[in-house]
Amino acid sequence: MRITQSMMFRQQTDGLSAAYARLFDVQAQLSSGRRLLKPSDDPSAIRPALDARSGRRRLEQTRKDADLASSELGSAEGVVRNATDLVVRAQEIAVAGATGTLSQSDRESLAVEVDGLLRQLVSMANSRGASGHLFAGGAKGTVPFEEIQTADGPVVVYRGDDATAVVGLGDSLEVELNVPGSRLFGGGTRGATLYSGATGAAAGSGNDSARGSDHLTVAHGQTTLGDGLLAGGDSLSGVRLGASSAAGDTLLGPAGAWSLALVDVSGTGSSGTVSLGGGPPVAWTSADTDLAVTAPDGTVVHLDLTSVTAGFNGSVGASATGTLSLDGGRTTATIDFNAANQLIVDSETGGSLFVDARAIRRAGVDGLRFPGSYDLFAAMIELRDSLRNVDGDAPDAQNDRIRATLSAFEDGEDRLLATLSSLGARMRLADTTRARADELDLLLAEKQSSLEDVDFAAATVELSQAQLVLQAGVALTSRIAQLPTLSQLL
Repeated sequence: MRITQSMMFRQQTDGLSAAYARLFDVQAQLSSGRRLLKPSDDPSAIRPALDARSGRRRLEQTRKDADLASSELGSAEGVVRNATDLVVRAQEIAVAGATGTLSQSDRESLAVEVDGLLRQLVSMANSRGASGHLFAGGAKGTVPFEEIQTADGPVVVYRGDDATAVVGLGDSLEVELNVPGSRLFGGGTRGATLYSGATGAAAGSGNDSARGSDHLTVAHGQTTLGDGLLAGGDSLSGVRLGASSAAGDTLLGPAGAWSLALVDVSGTGSSGTVSLGGGPPVAWTSADTDLAVTAPDGTVVHLDLTSVTAGFNGSVGASATGTLSLDGGRTTATIDFNAANQLIVDSETGGSLFVDARAIRRAGVDGLRFPGSYDLFAAMIELRDSLRNVDGDAPDAQNDRIRATLSAFEDGEDRLLATLSSLGARMRLADTTRARADELDLLLAEKQSSLEDVDFAAATVELSQAQLVLQAGVALTSRIAQLPTLSQLL
């Protein structure tokens, strides 16, 4: 094969191009500080380098999640710790308030302090963290606890939900970020509902959902005497309903529940005696249009005796309809005197009550207590109102009501302390995960650096070599270009 001058020139220019390319690559590595600028720079290092980058991105997300968890849990821990102090103080007040040595004025002062504790607790329960309200469950944008006014006084209702937020701390590790307020500030194990009053209402067998304390209003509706043919009065005896019957009667019950003993002493229907439910006889005359007759238990019926049948001596049945209400009469349910488990719902709070209505015989207001259902807010409201004796209880009954709040506070303190322990454990997990992620990231960063970063000392030497090669190539090419051609030699 004959080597021509043009072949030599082309080969030399190709060498110059390669020298220029190598010089450019080394200069790019030195200016960027990175050895791997494209896959062809080191094909065997590309996959390990990409794996290191991917691992570091995952670790960065883990660190962010761990920081979020630590922040949220730390905020919640601080609030729960302060709430625990409030509950402990409430217990101290309950113990002091239940002693018989305090005057009502002293108890009023304690009630003012409890009211302040209640306000602080509501404020704490509505605390916010980095991602929203700490104790609203999954409803982070909702203020979880709201104090509302009801017919029975103020109550604190929960507007959040029971959801928990979870964040991942690595490939298979998760941690709960929050504690729903219903779980943290809620009540303990519910006991049987307690009734105090004289209406005859009793606890049904259903599962009540009303909480804390409440009142059941048992209202009179319409009285019926005997056969009821005389506008509610009895056609046989001639006794009618008095003018105050609708507003003043407290008698309740189905047919046959009550009986009037009517005696016409005069024999002409002008005078006699009448009694209710075996109570003391009450004298009457034909001039009585609105006579109040009282049973031994205080039940009252109003009678019009202006038209008593002459010579009537006997019994007259009495019955009356009525209603039940948990919200002070805003909504009512007609009493079913055959019901052992009648459902009543509070329209203001949504709480439900199952009532055994079979023995209801008298209108009135029964006090209700739901043991084990007192959340911390209801317990503080009960303590405050009991200290103030808003229901006018006797001293022993007042002391018992004050003392009864202690179990709710003790249960609440136990929940708060258990939550503190759980929050602390989760915080330690988040912090440990963050520290471990930092360690792993450092190892991967070193690996990535060894694969991708340029060795400046070696690259500087290589740059000098590339420059020398290029200079030599340029000089040689110039000399080849100056060689005479064969035609010039002939």
